[in-house]
Amino acid sequence: MGGHMGDFVEDCLHSSGLRVEPGSEFRCPACEARLDVEGVERWVRAAEEARDEAYSLIEGDGFTRIVLEERQREVYRRRKVLYELRDIPRSVAARPEMILVSYNAAEDAYECRIFYKEPRPVWGLERIEVEAELDSILALRAHPDPNVRLASGKVEEFHAFRQRSDGRDGYSPQRRVFYQNEI
Repeated sequence: MGGHMGDFVEDCLHSSGLRVEPGSEFRCPACEARLDVEGVERWVRAAEEARDEAYSLIEGDGFTRIVLEERQREVYRRRKVLYELRDIPRSVAARPEMILVSYNAAEDAYECRIFYKEPRPVWGLERIEVEAELDSILALRAHPDPNVRLASGKVEEFHAFRQRSDGRDGYSPQRRVFYQNEI
């Protein structure tokens, strides 16, 4: 049964388009496949290769011409999806208005909330949770979303402040707000 599902995902035409997901991924609502930008580009190339194969079939047969036209339409449709997805991050350059970093002692983790004055970027995250250890925090620096990378720096700054103040007077701050002028 697992092989059948894999075939369904591979054979899906993503006819409903692709939806933007957090973390620079795109999801097909029909087959639930998750693709990154390179995956979408491979999906477009597969349609182009199928179209190119149809060129060799044109020998005057009316049916092969119909096949070629259908494959060309599919290439146009897939390219359109790709171009629309590529335009999403460029069209939105919203910078955070405020970043709130809170420490959750029960889970030994930080929750970071990103607030925007403008509408939030389509695939931008509003909330991030990360373990309260430096390696996990530093791993966020490689995130594709520039605002998450920015927030990771503020989580790192708050983490260092908490480490320095931990033990002094028995008080360690539980939250820190970074305003736009501090970002």
